Amino acid sequence: MKQLRYSIRIFLQKLQQNRMYTLLILETYVLYIYVQPVIDFSRDVKYPSTPWLLPFLFSNVYFIFLFMLGVVYLFSDIPFMQQYYMYQIVRTGRKRWALGQIGSIILQSLFLMIFNFAVSILWIVGHCEWKMEWGKLLHTAALTNAAGHYGFLFDVPYSAIQKYSPQQLTILTLFIGTLVIAFTGVFMFAVCLILNRYWAIAAAIVMVSMVYFVHNANPAMVQKISAFAPVSWIQTTNIGTKMYNYYTRPSLSYIVCALCVGILIFGMLIIWRVNNVELSFCKED
Repeated sequence: MKQLRYSIRIFLQKLQQNRMYTLLILETYVLYIYVQPVIDFSRDVKYPSTPWLLPFLFSNVYFIFLFMLGVVYLFSDIPFMQQYYMYQIVRTGRKRWALGQIGSIILQSLFLMIFNFAVSILWIVGHCEWKMEWGKLLHTAALTNAAGHYGFLFDVPYSAIQKYSPQQLTILTLFIGTLVIAFTGVFMFAVCLILNRYWAIAAAIVMVSMVYFVHNANPAMVQKISAFAPVSWIQTTNIGTKMYNYYTRPSLSYIVCALCVGILIFGMLIIWRVNNVELSFCKED
């Protein structure tokens, strides 16, 4: 419990940094751009959307790329050696400090997903009906060419609407998204401690860019390639679905296990390196 309180304290400090403010402003603007065609469609056909847009936003490869670049930017202050942490390390010890940073990364990941869900609802609140179902507008977008006509920047796959309820797919997106972001954060932290900050940022950008490689891969190879591209797993509308009779993503159990094991392994590497590396601090925010 004491460790959790320490992680929460670090998380609250992170929320007050300029880096976080900048990212949230940019994400709010990107969400507005992506949601605006839905508002136009709703206004013209005279019936509202439901609030379950988040999974479909993450079906778009460009949205994922922009979102995950923001995540890399957020965690680019690795290895979190700002001067104000020096006193925390002295008081708490290296291991507890490292665990606190890892816990903070996970909390920031959950916060970013909830923030995007909340803002996606906020932008359509004047054109929204609060139903626990997909609603007429999203069904129409999935079954007709209305999405293309109104310039939707994301897909509304009918296969996902058939397979999941709105609550199931939204919770799944929040869960997998949180794990993907947390995986990215601890990966960057570990690489930074083993190599350096620039290698960590470069490696993370390569990992994020893999989503394009998966998107453009031959359907027969997509599942195999995506098995090594964790950022593509945030496209929860593709989990368990087929393209030309081929599955497009690994199974849900594989995704959850791979992300959890990855976070655990990189977390152990972080703790080992923090205990064995000489720490140097800077004045950076």
